[in-house]
Amino acid sequence: MRERRIPSLSSLFSLVVLFAVALLPARAMAAPEAHILRIDPRAGIAGGAPILTTVIEVVQMNRLSDVLRPCATVSGFDATIDCWSNELDKPNALWSRFPFPESNAHFFVKVAGEDQLTKFVSKQDWGAASKDPSVGTAWLLALDASSGMGARYGEARAVALQFIETMQPNDIMDLMIFGDQQVNHDSKWKTFAQRNDLVAVLNAQPGVLPSKGNDRPLFNLVKTMTQDAFGDLGSSTGPANVPLHQAMVFLSNGAGRGDPASASPSAEVFAQYLNKGRFPDDNTSLPKTPLPVISIWFPNKSSLANDAYRNNDAQFMQSLANPGIGGYFNVIRSGGVEKGKNIINLVRARFNAMYVVKWRLSCLNPSVEQTFNLIFENTKPLIAPDGTFKDVPIGVDPTLWPLDVDVEKTKAEANANPLYPGGKFTVFGEFCWSGDKTRAESYFIPAGTKPSAQTNSRDPELAKRAMQELIRQNMRGGSIESGDAFVTFTVPDDEKVLEGAGENTVARLLVYDNKAKRASAVDEKTVLTLKAQKKPFNLLLILGIAGGVVVILLLLVVLLRGGGNRGGG
Repeated sequence: MRERRIPSLSSLFSLVVLFAVALLPARAMAAPEAHILRIDPRAGIAGGAPILTTVIEVVQMNRLSDVLRPCATVSGFDATIDCWSNELDKPNALWSRFPFPESNAHFFVKVAGEDQLTKFVSKQDWGAASKDPSVGTAWLLALDASSGMGARYGEARAVALQFIETMQPNDIMDLMIFGDQQVNHDSKWKTFAQRNDLVAVLNAQPGVLPSKGNDRPLFNLVKTMTQDAFGDLGSSTGPANVPLHQAMVFLSNGAGRGDPASASPSAEVFAQYLNKGRFPDDNTSLPKTPLPVISIWFPNKSSLANDAYRNNDAQFMQSLANPGIGGYFNVIRSGGVEKGKNIINLVRARFNAMYVVKWRLSCLNPSVEQTFNLIFENTKPLIAPDGTFKDVPIGVDPTLWPLDVDVEKTKAEANANPLYPGGKFTVFGEFCWSGDKTRAESYFIPAGTKPSAQTNSRDPELAKRAMQELIRQNMRGGSIESGDAFVTFTVPDDEKVLEGAGENTVARLLVYDNKAKRASAVDEKTVLTLKAQKKPFNLLLILGIAGGVVVILLLLVVLLRGGGNRGGG
């Protein structure tokens, strides 16, 4: 009978390294790639102008074989993995930042089957945009406290504390501590001001949890934690302000032993699921929010069982990381807790290299699903485009997206030619009605009536009743002529369109697209307010009346004189 042999550490580690080389980006001098990590409509909804905020990175992935070349002659598990880890610790080891060329960037939105070009507004480095309250990261911190972690749990716990201590003012964090079968502690989402609550949850589990058997469904645990945490963002029980970015930190020994699903193929599929950014993935009504995963492996000390499973543990942890969109994998061996700080700095550096890019989005698909495409022209080297945001919601009702009115140009025209009852006026902007003047309507807010003090208060039924009431009060202005860049309206012949007196007289109104069901800004601060004046006297009419009176008087004089002459004869 042939003796069954257990693979040696060197052969097992060779498999690990070979798998790592195949897994991580390994293209020689790969072309720069653009990755859209978030499309957020909140700026446009809140500010009245149709501004869309995106989080984009442009990176060039480096050749992995070049990074690991110094480790080629190192032998032994501990020495090799230390060398490999140290090389990956170096700044920009696997990636390098590429400038965002705004003059060559074209961001399209598909409207009624045709690509419509948006307008570039601004860009800012993520690391320099901290004054914007939405520029932060929602961190899911998943800490393995299973009995199999043993002494490594204390070190993983210390690294978790380091992540908590480096939270930024706009960050939020959810700490989940899990064991063999389930999550045992869940802090729920906490803000920067509540970070002591995260520490309290961490302190509530000072040691490993009791064993629940040899089998552990690690893959299902990871997936459940992801769905529970990120599915809670934006819900009634979740945080009120959701940051623009999100990430998951997974601290574990990677041991899903006895569970066929907890192997590298499952983890690779899961990484693709994270790139798609829907939690759960079968809910197609959710916005697309790709999730980078920072996977930190805490391998157990050498033993017969640990050595036999080490290859699978390593592959699983490596496969979870998705470095293409900001994910990261590394190893912390026993006694290397301080290494956690360097890992955090590397992760933060990758995130700080992202760009917050704003676009003016005049047109929008009338359905909830939107399709975007980011391409670059005439760049050296060529930048790979991103067309992954296809038929996905962005978290906005398209009827709430404001019309693109050029307020400055419209006000300048009104200052030169003030509005008055019975007259006409022109509104400039970027409209999507293809010159169909029947789609354009204007509604004036009667004097003494205040617009809504709240932004985004556009209940369809309330809006319908409000427009009906304005029509009843003769506050609707009809369209005379329109194009994609302007529309000319009549002003209702009613003094109620005027607010104020003298030089301070204004007219307040909104423009409405009756097909797309979209309107210009309607709240108190951003409603379109234009210079107006009293209705001028009609000089021609006055002259006509005066002329008529003169003619009548002359006729009377002639008649009177003629009658006198007859009497005298």
